[in-house]
Amino acid sequence: MEHFWLALAIATALWAGFVLATEGWGEGRKWLWFPLVAAGMFGYRRFMRGKMEQWERDGRL
Repeated sequence: MEHFWLALAIATALWAGFVLATEGWGEGRKWLWFPLVAAGMFGYRRFMRGKMEQWERDGRL
């Protein structure tokens, strides 16, 4: 699932850059939320995977 969020963050960042370049800041700035949310989800999933691996090593799961 991490790869999905990373790919989505990259794709939406490219799209947001395209919209910003063609439409300008006033219309394109709302598209910046999509890559931010996707990157946040990627970071959250990566963090939680690390925590769960640590819990498994410690015998908590």
